[in-house]
Amino acid sequence: KRRHRRDVVLLPTFTALVLATSSSENAAHAMLVDESKSISAASTILESLVSVFNGETGLLVSSGFVWSIAANDNNWYVATTATDLSKNSKSLQVEFADGREYAATVAFSDIDTNIAFLRVNKVEGNNAGAPPPKAAKISRSGNLKVGQDALAAFKESSRRGGGDIGNSVIRSGIVSGLNRTVPSATGRPLRNCIQTTASFPNEGGGGVLVDSGGAVIGILAPTYTGKSGVSAGTNNGIFFAVGVDSYVLISQKLSAAR
Repeated sequence: KRRHRRDVVLLPTFTALVLATSSSENAAHAMLVDESKSISAASTILESLVSVFNGETGLLVSSGFVWSIAANDNNWYVATTATDLSKNSKSLQVEFADGREYAATVAFSDIDTNIAFLRVNKVEGNNAGAPPPKAAKISRSGNLKVGQDALAAFKESSRRGGGDIGNSVIRSGIVSGLNRTVPSATGRPLRNCIQTTASFPNEGGGGVLVDSGGAVIGILAPTYTGKSGVSAGTNNGIFFAVGVDSYVLISQKLSAAR
């Protein structure tokens, strides 16, 4: 009887120990899975992230990323924001993730929507026969959900010749709001913006907001203090991106015009 009583006491204790160990292992496994997912998403977008420089001054104009490339097109395209292009449009250089650098021209720029595309002619000069850069995966911004994971990726602001030129920055967060209207650099409102907690400085404009799979859902768009008092790049923890669906519409128009 005593032996039977001891077994009865020990059995629940042993079971609890097994359950606790199993729960701990599951939590550790979940953490590793989450980290692996983030690492994969960051690696995916960094292959397509580019630096846009002023070829004369060597200063970083904006970040950008390689847009999908049609096989029968003689150009490569880079998506970015329009705000900082107007003062630098005469001498633009694009540096791809693999270090290659080419002259670029403005294919489309609309300051009101802050949408811009750059064109790199792939058959001119030393570009002829060069392998294409890695184009970003494009998702949709129209079916986003508040609370889903997001990563902001952008290039650091630096002068050509500096040790940190071309360095990329990744910051994590979530989609914290949808269909936001925010002040732009011109004072006109940017509509249907994505609000995110993935932070970036004003100089990070043209960078990308990607989902957990590394696909682009928005383009980082610094905003400026307006009547709402909202200003990206400050410590208020509120940042915005132009939904990628707007870029898709413009790219379709560019394709039709070729």
